Amino acid sequence: MSLVDDIFSSIPAPLINQFGIDATYIKLSQNQTYNPETGVVSGYSQEISVKIFPYTPGGDDLAGVKFEQTGVKILLSTQELGSYYPQKGDSIRYQETGVSRTAIIAGVESSRGDNPILHMIVARLS
Repeated sequence: MSLVDDIFSSIPAPLINQFGIDATYIKLSQNQTYNPETGVVSGYSQEISVKIFPYTPGGDDLAGVKFEQTGVKILLSTQELGSYYPQKGDSIRYQETGVSRTAIIAGVESSRGDNPILHMIVARLS
């Protein structure tokens, strides 16, 4: 670890834990199959309870994804998922002003490369 990691790695988790909201991170199953005759998807996804900080951005973009009305950015501490790195297609379910939201991950920008301290997720609300 570098000096930057030593100084800043402990900051995101307590802040998101204090100011964030409860959510469920849903890892898309790698072994799902689709039966075109029945329209049924077999397999399962893993659900993990996490704390997140969602916010709606202005007209900017992140990771090459332009934001529209259905766009949301989500801050997630890397401690919430351990060594798992958020993937496109995974989703996050949370409550916002009494409404259940499901955000499907379209892109991830994580600081510090292989040893990130924070994930900034770009998602689309479904």
